[in-house]
Amino acid sequence: MKLNLKNKVTLLGICLVIYICYSFAFSKTIEYYSLYKEDKKIIESATNSAAALQELLAKEKQLDTLLSQYSVNENQSTQNILLEQITLLAAKHNLKITDFREPHVITEQSSKTTSYLFSVEGGYNAILLLLNALENNITVGAVKHVSFIKKRNYKTNTDYLTCTVIVQKSENIKSLN
Repeated sequence: MKLNLKNKVTLLGICLVIYICYSFAFSKTIEYYSLYKEDKKIIESATNSAAALQELLAKEKQLDTLLSQYSVNENQSTQNILLEQITLLAAKHNLKITDFREPHVITEQSSKTTSYLFSVEGGYNAILLLLNALENNITVGAVKHVSFIKKRNYKTNTDYLTCTVIVQKSENIKSLN
């Protein structure tokens, strides 16, 4: 078999492509994989440590005593967090908060469900971005219901979209035994 110019150029091209792929992609992947392995070993050694567990339990007790000193209403706190997040997202996406009602609380046996109802006005894509941010934030609860209504302002002859959202948060009630 003779190596003519086409074969030499093809062979050189393949070698060059392999080198470029290694230098830009494969080497970084190998590097990140080795870092992942090292971090995983560190995490496993830290979680298996009895001293670390005792330290975490002591910190938890200390935080519980600090939190018990302050009378924080959890419903009010969750409601404030939700309203703050909605306000920030509404300002960011040019939405208008038209309604934010008092939470509806249902208590059954060992669970307590709080429902927050609010309405926003604005564009469809902006409302979807707000809903996505709320769904991804688990601290405020889960989006249970979304209702879109297209309305017309006859004075300005424009259409706008109103969205009503229900966010629910469920909690287990700790029994005092």
